[in-house]
Amino acid sequence: MLNCPVRKSAAFGLLAVMLLALWSCQATKPLPQPRRVVDPAQVEGSAQSQRWDLGAIHYEHFGQGMDYRKAGLDPVFLVFKNKSLQTPAVRIEEVRGVGADGEYLAYTLEEATTLVFASEAFSTTVTNASRTGALGAFLGAGLGALAGTIGGGDNIWKGAAIGAGVGALAGGAAGTVANSEADLKRTIRGELKQYGWNEEPIPPDFTRVGYVYLPAGRGIETLKVVVRVDGQVLPYSMRIADAQPQAAP
Repeated sequence: MLNCPVRKSAAFGLLAVMLLALWSCQATKPLPQPRRVVDPAQVEGSAQSQRWDLGAIHYEHFGQGMDYRKAGLDPVFLVFKNKSLQTPAVRIEEVRGVGADGEYLAYTLEEATTLVFASEAFSTTVTNASRTGALGAFLGAGLGALAGTIGGGDNIWKGAAIGAGVGALAGGAAGTVANSEADLKRTIRGELKQYGWNEEPIPPDFTRVGYVYLPAGRGIETLKVVVRVDGQVLPYSMRIADAQPQAAP
């Protein structure tokens, strides 16, 4: 018969093995990845001046998260590099998307959120996620994929693809974040707000990025913005670049 110390040692060993097995089954949240700021001067169709450069990039769905284009939104990623000592600002209400049949206003955050929740794409996402019990895995790489870009030129698209992969891991690790339709709505609303364009004045020598939400299916290929600075009202127009991931070398 085993004596008491031996039995205790065996019990502790068994407990350690069980805890190790439990921890190994837990999803590990990925560490934050370096995110190099996009240089809009390297974006095709950008608007450039002595004081600032502006670039616009179409949203692209990389297979993870909510497909916002199917939900009625055409998010456009706006990049504003302020090279001056001034503090310019761009207001959402003064952004225009130019399509084949005219100009379109950008949606407010409230309008964009309402449109997504009322879409068939949202209902489909809820239904599919509920069947698998993994609502959290459907999010995490939607808008954040392109927002996680790591450079200019072709690296923009490579960075977006990397961002999608990292976001997918984060979404899978956060399985308890979205386990109901209400949780999913809160997550989507938070994503739209987090990655949306910030209207606050842009600090000197600073690059700001964010999405403006335009209507999908209107053939919008040009973005018009108004830059307000020190009493000046300056209009800019830029062609929206396509965000197509490039093959790795």
